[in-house]
Amino acid sequence: MSCLLQRIVGCWVLLLCLASASTARAAEPIVFSFGVTPQHSPGEQAKLWVPICQYLSKHTGYQMQFKTSKDLPTYWRDADAGAFDFLYINPYYFTKAQKAAGYRALAKDGGTPLVGIIVVRRDGPQQVRALQGAKLATHSVSAFMTDYVRYGYLREQGVQIDPVGVGSLDSVYLTIDKGLYPAGISIQRAFGLLDPAMQARFKVLWQSDPLPPFAYAAHPRVPPKAVEAVRSALQDMKKNTEGRALLATVNVQSIEAAKDSDFDSMRKLKLD
Repeated sequence: MSCLLQRIVGCWVLLLCLASASTARAAEPIVFSFGVTPQHSPGEQAKLWVPICQYLSKHTGYQMQFKTSKDLPTYWRDADAGAFDFLYINPYYFTKAQKAAGYRALAKDGGTPLVGIIVVRRDGPQQVRALQGAKLATHSVSAFMTDYVRYGYLREQGVQIDPVGVGSLDSVYLTIDKGLYPAGISIQRAFGLLDPAMQARFKVLWQSDPLPPFAYAAHPRVPPKAVEAVRSALQDMKKNTEGRALLATVNVQSIEAAKDSDFDSMRKLKLD
């Protein structure tokens, strides 16, 4: 083979390699982070939400990467800093993240309002007033529901409590069950996720009126086409067997479209 021919062949091989690499890069899916409020232990959180992110990846054509933070305060700071492309967050802190980083609501849990509860063991206190001055287990002392119960309902009842953060909603029930605290602050949805045998050991001493449900939100940097793809995939989960099964794992009936004004009642709350 002549030197000229060798050079020509070499050039063609190089061009083919470059074209192949370019095609491979073009075929790589766009990755978006999907931030989920850390309500459970890290292992349980991933067990519940990684499959949902995989479902969204399959049905949107984008790669949805599960993300969370080490605890609630860190998650809220991360959300306020715009660290996540998409958010799953309680309604009160959605309004905070919207103000700080411009997140926009795209969906909300349907048929699953946010309901705060005070739980005790079956053989525990029979009245809320019996909790006067007691230490109550809670996910985090800075959690929205802790403030809502403490400075809303309990203050109206003239009951003062000392909340103790135990790290997760799961731990709230475990510590009450062990007798470490007489009661705990949680949400109805987490109570519904308990194993039936475990759930039977508790009773709900009080529950709040329904509040707006958890929100799904998108950061302004996410292209509208991707936002609509994720919104559509979330809403369609209730329409197929796989989607309904995944919703059941997080105790959600369906997911509905949402707009920012759906959470206006949260903006009016003043929790100190």
